Amino acid sequence: MKRANSLVQPISETIFSARQGVYPVAAKKLDPHGRVDYFTRMSGADLAIRLTAFMALACYVGALAKWPDRREPGAWPSALCLWSLGLGIFLAHFVCAFHFEHGWSHSQALAATARQTAKVTGTNTGVGLYFNYAFMLVWLGDCVWWHLAKRSHEARPVWLGGVTHGFMAFMWFNATVVFGAPLGQSLGWAALAGLAAWHLLGRRRNKLLKT
Repeated sequence: MKRANSLVQPISETIFSARQGVYPVAAKKLDPHGRVDYFTRMSGADLAIRLTAFMALACYVGALAKWPDRREPGAWPSALCLWSLGLGIFLAHFVCAFHFEHGWSHSQALAATARQTAKVTGTNTGVGLYFNYAFMLVWLGDCVWWHLAKRSHEARPVWLGGVTHGFMAFMWFNATVVFGAPLGQSLGWAALAGLAAWHLLGRRRNKLLKT
């Protein structure tokens, strides 16, 4: 019972990131900004939380890399396949983090989110927890829409797609670069640079094909 109580930690400290485990943050090594060191004690549950986070991010980046050609038949896996797989893995990450870290307690998650945010940004607010919930719902809704009404999804207004991807990219950036430990920050910057280079090369290739 004592160990079960020690596992109750806020979802914001694990959601979207691979830096947390099943032990209380206070028992882990922290850097001066309140981030958790990757190289602290790890259990099977800790590994599940971290691995699902990394895999969800990889699928997200892979889907974006294939996004410009999503309407054209291409090599497997397609953008839709990666988008769906990433969502499924992210939901598994959500369940692992909420179960092992937080004991399914929203109120404790909200309070600890405020403490974690205050350590990193100096602002004592738990609003980030609701952004985390919104991220999951946006990804889920977009994926369901794409599966049930593919033509409608592909023909959606440009501004709607921009808002959706802008919000999701903002959340991933914060999870890796802003709130992440050094490894997460490196992965975040690498994903950003890789996607930018990939799309620039794609645009250049398309221009060459048209000439």
